[in-house]
Amino acid sequence: IPGTETCLKINGYIRFQVDVGDQPLNGSESNDSDWDARTRGQVQFTAKSDTEYGPLTGVIVMQFNADNATDQSAKLDSAYLDIAGFRAGLFYSWWDDGLSGETDDIGSPVTLHNSIRYQYETDAFYAGISVDELEDGYYKADEEPNNVGVAVGLGGKAGAFSYQITAGYDVDNEDGAVRAMGTVDIGPGTLGLAAVYATGPSSYYTKAEWAIAAEY
Repeated sequence: IPGTETCLKINGYIRFQVDVGDQPLNGSESNDSDWDARTRGQVQFTAKSDTEYGPLTGVIVMQFNADNATDQSAKLDSAYLDIAGFRAGLFYSWWDDGLSGETDDIGSPVTLHNSIRYQYETDAFYAGISVDELEDGYYKADEEPNNVGVAVGLGGKAGAFSYQITAGYDVDNEDGAVRAMGTVDIGPGTLGLAAVYATGPSSYYTKAEWAIAAEY
């Protein structure tokens, strides 16, 4: 930005998707159509300024979804500050990662939280801890939905091998989960393995007591 010591980056993407099969339209519960087209536009603003503690980074991500001209939505997808390894704001947790992104089911049902996190990282390793507000996550009957949890994450890369270990404890539900994932380049593709164990349903994992996954 001319006249300042702040750098601003603006980037994003546009996604067009067509679903084929029985589709409910305009919020109805009946299957009114056998196909449906949707469009998403996402824009990210990243600002960086130098300080005596290192770069101060601010990130805002806005997402806009449209099923048609009248059925549209806008949401704040992320907004956080980074400085000296600390992050505070609305951002996705380590539980949002997976072997195959949106197609697997070895992560949390809700992974976007207001959180405070510290993460140490190098080019080949990271380790961190976060305190998460689990307000819209899983909670037991007769429990208030304003919850808190603690998560830890570590991971890294060593040549063709990468690994990640994530754990979380849901304070109000008094249950937690731990997940390990690893990938290695073999031949023309990548082999991925993952395992998850939970002591009981929580905002970090609700699907089962344990699960394993593999892909190539």
